[in-house]
Amino acid sequence: MAEAAAEEFAIGLKLADVTERHMATQKASAVLLDGEGRRVSEEAMARREVIMYRPADHKESIGKLVFIAAYLIARRKRLDEGELATILEMAAPVG
Repeated sequence: MAEAAAEEFAIGLKLADVTERHMATQKASAVLLDGEGRRVSEEAMARREVIMYRPADHKESIGKLVFIAAYLIARRKRLDEGELATILEMAAPVG
């Protein structure tokens, strides 16, 4: 399930692309509609893109995990169970 969603989110993108977009949108406060019509912030959409990103190799997998950890520490946030499961699933083939 998460694998199919990852393809939708990160086709042709590199980890640097999705993490830079996530950092840029953290500053934005716009509200958008997600794929299911729910109102979400632009930052939440970018965060989801980072979570759904499938690393191309081991180095990117580590980079993705470091970026997510730094974000969570800086923002004093935590992952919900679904986000954590998705991150682990996306990293599994590489790690």
